[in-house]
Amino acid sequence: MLINDIKQLDDAFPDGVYAVPRSSKEPKVKVRALYDYCKQKRVIPQELSEKEMERFLER
Repeated sequence: MLINDIKQLDDAFPDGVYAVPRSSKEPKVKVRALYDYCKQKRVIPQELSEKEMERFLER
C-alpha cells in the first residue's frame, strides 16, 4: 500500500519539486550566503549561534 502512495505522490509532481510557501510573517533565509558561510567555516547551520544566523535572515 505504501509504495502505491509514494508512486501517486511522485506522479503528482512531474518535475520533482514540492515546496510549501512560507508565511509572510516568517523571515526569508539567504540560502546561498548561508551555504557559503557554513562551507567557509566548515560547520553546519545547526552549529551557528543565533547571532551568526541573524545575518542570513531578511525580515
